[in-house]
Amino acid sequence: MRFWILWFICSGFFVSAGAQESCRIMFYNVENLFDTSDDPLTADEEFTPWGTKHWNRTRYTDKILKIAEVIECVGNGTWPCLVGLAEVENRWVLEDLTTKTGLAEGNYGIVHQDSPDYRGIDVALLYRKDYFQLLKTDFLRLQFPEDTTIRTRDILYAAGVLGKDTLHLFVCHFPSMVGGERQSEWKRERAAGTLRRKVDTLLAANPRAAIVIMGDLNGKANTRAQKVLQTKDPDGKRKAGELYNTGYYLLKKEYGTYRYRGKWQTIDHLILSGALLDGLSPWMADRRMTIFSASFLLEEDKTYFGYKPRPTYRGLRYIGGYSDHLPIFIDLKKNFVEIGKK
Repeated sequence: MRFWILWFICSGFFVSAGAQESCRIMFYNVENLFDTSDDPLTADEEFTPWGTKHWNRTRYTDKILKIAEVIECVGNGTWPCLVGLAEVENRWVLEDLTTKTGLAEGNYGIVHQDSPDYRGIDVALLYRKDYFQLLKTDFLRLQFPEDTTIRTRDILYAAGVLGKDTLHLFVCHFPSMVGGERQSEWKRERAAGTLRRKVDTLLAANPRAAIVIMGDLNGKANTRAQKVLQTKDPDGKRKAGELYNTGYYLLKKEYGTYRYRGKWQTIDHLILSGALLDGLSPWMADRRMTIFSASFLLEEDKTYFGYKPRPTYRGLRYIGGYSDHLPIFIDLKKNFVEIGKK
């Protein structure tokens, strides 16, 4: 019964990835998915029963079930093929998410590694083992030799086979805006440079490499970090070997994935290589990503009017919502055009 209720809430239709005709890819910053134990190597004390946020097993379980509900809803009657996550503490919370909730039906594999982030939050990739054959993984460490006190998330890289084509995936959570957006932008530029160098090696080996970059980049589609990545607007001419930000169109919209002081902005992104957009590859992607903004993820913004994502915490106050970010997704669809005749 719960499955059908969620299917009804998440209106629309999505072709099953089991037929290998479609693959939905989503990204979600889940806002501080911590277990309740104290890790002596990280600053996670606030997310313990005796910490300032009084994080306990009941709240943790509720959070896990809520994240699973969102992933199920984004799947729209099936499970997303690939799920990128940000702000997860460790592999144990991912095991709970994928084995102790409805996600167990999706038979998800996990790609994760503890990063040097001082709070202990990482990125991760969930993939449906029935449809995506994982080939290799790597974690790109961000280096700041001028300030060795900076400890931030690694960039996750994974390659695998979807259908009969190799797909290259990156999951990112760029350094935050703490200290001011302009003052901290150089850190995100550094992260973008690290990512771009890896992308260049993939394109040098195969100019038509199918690449998906997803993550919380802590900036909009027109920042300096995006310029380092060399992303372009996919509404223009598209060609292999270039990167296109599928959320570029949201720069002109009055909604986004994150709301700060009454203003929406899209800091969560899905960036694709041109080979997934020019119609000449086995998989064809949408030009524009979608923000999943179901009403149950939102609450009234009583300070600035309108609505905003309903978070788990607001400061030290427990709200019991889902996350302070909204999830995003995009579909890859099997390209049935005869490639040789295109």
